[in-house]
Amino acid sequence: MHVEWRGPDAGDLDAWVDALHAIEAVDRTGEVLGRQDLEDQIGLSYFDAARDARLGWSDGRVVAWGTVLCLPSAHQRRVLLDGAVIPDARGVGVGMELVAWQAERGTEVAAEQRSTGRAWLELSASEADTSRTELFQAFRFAPLRYYHEMRRPLGPTVMPVALSDGLRMIGYDFAHDDAARRAHNEAFRDHFASSELDVETWGSWVTGHHDFRADCSYLVFAGDEIAGYVLNSIHPDDFGALGFSEGWTHQLGVRRPWRGQGIATALLSATAGAFAVEGLEFAALDVDAENPTGALGLYEAQGYRRSKTRVAWSLPVD
Repeated sequence: MHVEWRGPDAGDLDAWVDALHAIEAVDRTGEVLGRQDLEDQIGLSYFDAARDARLGWSDGRVVAWGTVLCLPSAHQRRVLLDGAVIPDARGVGVGMELVAWQAERGTEVAAEQRSTGRAWLELSASEADTSRTELFQAFRFAPLRYYHEMRRPLGPTVMPVALSDGLRMIGYDFAHDDAARRAHNEAFRDHFASSELDVETWGSWVTGHHDFRADCSYLVFAGDEIAGYVLNSIHPDDFGALGFSEGWTHQLGVRRPWRGQGIATALLSATAGAFAVEGLEFAALDVDAENPTGALGLYEAQGYRRSKTRVAWSLPVD
């Protein structure tokens, strides 16, 4: 198969979305990216679509896609590689071409960063995806981290969990948006490979994302300070692929001075209650299997159960 590779422009987005849907129809990841998601990434100031993305074209259609992205960070250079090949173009070397380009461009991106911290390329795939595992190993990538996707079933009602004296919970208020961003950066500073999210990234991919639900998200205050937060989304476009409805917790954090006071439990309970009111069947999230705060045990205690595991594969480029 002859494939022509080039960077995407605005006129290519519909063809790119068609490829994403063809891939999801077989891979069944449960995540359906749409045109808005692509526009959001292309619009980032630190992402150059002409250099950091490739679409593979054959017979007038997109048969493969790939991106290279490094979130701004003062202390690391974590270069995320994403992409896939449509099912009927697999097994003929297209994936090898794609990852070869990603590894080359990813190494360049790492070198272009202002930070001089540790640098690595990172790919990911389901633990059960043997084809991608073999492809990544061919390029000398090795398993770096394991992330569990977890769900808890929702009944018609969820009992709230009371907070300790001196703490209060409110619905998400954009008046506190930048304070929430700074609280998140502090809360995750001791987590593996966490990047401090700048205003642009936060506004594009977190509380500014088109599926973010402020009415299902919460902040916990201790006096005038944010002690904890939960940021939730609902992705209705994913329900068909999943076969059920769910709400997703993208960010849950408690700042260090207030850990161990049941804040995360209360936030998860509030989340489940909000999702239940929406008529959703499940609450979902993912967690680093080696999370230093013991989050895995917390989620299991709240009724979350593992559904699948994603493996992050890395290649050092220092």
